[in-house]
Amino acid sequence: MTTAGEVAASFTRVAARDRFVRANGGRWRPDAVFERNDSAVLRVPRGSSTMVVGSGEVGEVVGLVREHAAELGDVRFAILPYGTHHAHPGEVEDALGLEVYGPWEWLWCRTPPPARPGEEHVRPLDGVPQEDLVRVLERANPDSISWPGDPGLTWWGYVRDGALLGVCALILPEAGRGQENGVHLSGAGVLPEARRQGIGGAMMAAITRWGLERHGLVHFGVWLDNDPALRLYRRLGFTTGAWVQSYIRR
Repeated sequence: MTTAGEVAASFTRVAARDRFVRANGGRWRPDAVFERNDSAVLRVPRGSSTMVVGSGEVGEVVGLVREHAAELGDVRFAILPYGTHHAHPGEVEDALGLEVYGPWEWLWCRTPPPARPGEEHVRPLDGVPQEDLVRVLERANPDSISWPGDPGLTWWGYVRDGALLGVCALILPEAGRGQENGVHLSGAGVLPEARRQGIGGAMMAAITRWGLERHGLVHFGVWLDNDPALRLYRRLGFTTGAWVQSYIRR
């Protein structure tokens, strides 16, 4: 039986060599780590199910998934190195009962972005009814994995003339872990009728600057085929830190 101390030591080793794992360590609390050479698979509890996170060489990560599939439990979501699906088609799906969800880029930033017009309309959405946030998100980003009602999320948005036009969820780091974990962003979206007005850029610039001033690091994931978003975030100073392949049980 692996002890909690041994799991923590293994996780520390993985985080030390993987910036992506290190930045997300505050919200990923693995209860098991399976290692091979410089590769690892983390089992992260998520309610009654689990999430799997892979780090390292694709072949070794897939081998660990296959070897420890029974120990990984009821897996509902997996985040593995990019190229897993192409190099080993069907293997993760068969081992864990998942389907391919989509590749994405993990972006990070430590440099405040230049000011953009409209930032004065960006603010925390404290006090905004949850149902109003849901109505906007359902149209702005219906595929979001973050939704109002999750107590771990803080919501910001773009409000102009009393109308909520865009939203974004923030996961804040624990006290004392800002520089290490930073602020994770998720669920960003702008209403279809309000797009191409600079709202998304203003919202992300203002939120990023706020997060950097207080915690020193801001990061999030973007689907690999979302070229407009990727171009915007790179103009704001974000850098690609990892390419990821995700899997899901719908």
